Amino acid sequence: MSVPERRSGGFSGIRGPDPTLDLRRLAETQLQTLLRAEGLDPRAVYRPGEVCRLLRISPTTLRQFCELAEHPAVPNPDPRALASFLVGCHHRISHAALVDWLMRNQKFEREGG
Repeated sequence: MSVPERRSGGFSGIRGPDPTLDLRRLAETQLQTLLRAEGLDPRAVYRPGEVCRLLRISPTTLRQFCELAEHPAVPNPDPRALASFLVGCHHRISHAALVDWLMRNQKFEREGG
């Protein structure tokens, strides 16, 4: 039997691990590391100043990212869009939204590699 004809003990129908789960775990770990570095406790919701510190972006950039997510009818949303909600006139960003943003904005995904 040649090498290309070999079967791997009946495992040909079993799919490997879901790469989305690995990326989510990586993003969650990255967020936990950022939180520790900034001395913040993990919470369900973060204020804009906290998110700016975590992502090392300006308040203007954060506002732009949040505005990109406010248009759900756009067929191909910008990967920089950061889902948020308003409390009065102030944005709040959920922990899950930060993890999703980190997943979409990993270096290899942006560069297509």
